[in-house]
Amino acid sequence: MAHDVFISHSSQDQATALAVVNALESNGVRCWIAPRDIRAGDVWAQAIVEAIAASRALVLVFSASANRSGHVVNEVDAAIRKGVIVVPFRIENVMPDGAMEFHLRTRHWLDALTPDLAHHVAELVTTTKSLLGAAAGPAPQTEFGVPAAKKSGPLVESTDSGFHVKLPKPHLPKSPKVRRLLIGAGAAGAAIILISRLVAGSGSTLDPFEVRETTAGSEFRTTIRPRSIRFFESGSTIPPQTQRVYDGSFIASQVRFINTEVWVDLDPPRRELYVPLNCTTFDGSGGVIANFGLENRIKADATNWYNQLGWGRQAPGSWKPGVYRVDCAYGGKVVASGRFKVTS
Repeated sequence: MAHDVFISHSSQDQATALAVVNALESNGVRCWIAPRDIRAGDVWAQAIVEAIAASRALVLVFSASANRSGHVVNEVDAAIRKGVIVVPFRIENVMPDGAMEFHLRTRHWLDALTPDLAHHVAELVTTTKSLLGAAAGPAPQTEFGVPAAKKSGPLVESTDSGFHVKLPKPHLPKSPKVRRLLIGAGAAGAAIILISRLVAGSGSTLDPFEVRETTAGSEFRTTIRPRSIRFFESGSTIPPQTQRVYDGSFIASQVRFINTEVWVDLDPPRRELYVPLNCTTFDGSGGVIANFGLENRIKADATNWYNQLGWGRQAPGSWKPGVYRVDCAYGGKVVASGRFKVTS
């Protein structure tokens, strides 16, 4: 069944989720919800992923149960990665934590904490229809199915979702486990030598890659040339680039957040360009320490761009001695990879 909205919820909140579905569908908004829309014989996980990919928005019925649900976290993560609008609908007075905190910290949510659920659901319907209307029209697609950047609107602000444009100013909580990304456009850089494989710094590998966007029968292509992948330590506030101390070695008893910064060069695209990089931090045994996205929205006249995100805590202690690797991929291809070590 074609649908507009995916309903993400814990099984403990099924009654509320169904009330949301009933209200949305009564107002012409088509919904997908498990288990109602999983057909006999379908593989559950595959059905979920396909339903999210086909959605224009995801309504998250957020509660303590949803906060603890790995399935719900995975659904929100999948929606964000595919550029689907995320609309949190909070039905219990709890705050997101862990991975859910990372995904929801920058998003405005609707509260339904008082007993008048019908009133709150009606507000959700109005908000959702408004968002779907704002996002109406055939969205241009990249070759990986990610919506291409719109030509109008603010060009510097970035976010994890396909709807939000403005992020709060970078006043961050004092002790987040994962800090949201901060994005900045770099000044024009020096010319870079074009070769099929670039190696910069100790243990760093950089590969040029092509970005394609197709819309209304026309195709746009450009080559992105990673310039560097670098690491620096900081507290909960990322310092300006001129004040960063880049290093490949950090002391466990002193390090707080270790930030990954990726620079790229390109010919001016003459349009706002969306270039998401999926980055994963591995420990020495290949275990995943962190997974994060660098959601680059590049200006039409930019010749280079940089983006960064950190993992750790405000107080030292989250990083253990060892060698770590960060791989940043576009589409499935690793385009920037670097290593650093933490010593005792």
